Amino acid sequence: MDTPTDLDQRIDFVNNETLEATRRIRNVAEETNDIGVSTLVALNEQGERLDNVERRLDEMDVDLKQTDRHLNALEKCCYCFSCGCCRAHVVKTKMYKKVYGKGANITAEEDAIVNQQPASQSSSGRPNGPIIKSVTNDKKEEEMEENMQAVSDVLTNLKSIATDMGTELDRQNAQIDRLERKSDANHIHTLEANRRVRNQLH
Repeated sequence: MDTPTDLDQRIDFVNNETLEATRRIRNVAEETNDIGVSTLVALNEQGERLDNVERRLDEMDVDLKQTDRHLNALEKCCYCFSCGCCRAHVVKTKMYKKVYGKGANITAEEDAIVNQQPASQSSSGRPNGPIIKSVTNDKKEEEMEENMQAVSDVLTNLKSIATDMGTELDRQNAQIDRLERKSDANHIHTLEANRRVRNQLH
């Protein structure tokens, strides 16, 4: 039969093991949180680069439209104006209207609004009351409780980070598809403008 001293030793041993376990859990949770934060920061930076690419594509479209207007003015002086063989046709295609026509930028504007939304703020995930059931009411159990409360807070923050990542990834996936269509439209528009310029030189 265990004596009171034996029981105290066993309790102390279990408390020491439990304390070390909560320290390890807290360290892993905090490291995971740091990784999550750095990943979200990198994802947002990637989103900014995609925004810059889209902005340049839109500027290119504006420049190409300006080129069209200049070429239209030149074509008024030649037979090509009457037959229309040199007029801009790409801007009338469904492909072009889908990315640059009326209403085409609604999705882009919605993406911008989503991107400007503040990061989701979750309320504290701390449970009501203590996590560790107190037995000895000593410093070890206080640290165990502190460690587990910290883990609870980290898990809440990780949930918020995961939600923000999902939202940003969805936005970027849609934007990448849009960038591909805009790039194709600008490429075709550029080829057509070059053709019209060559026709003017002949």
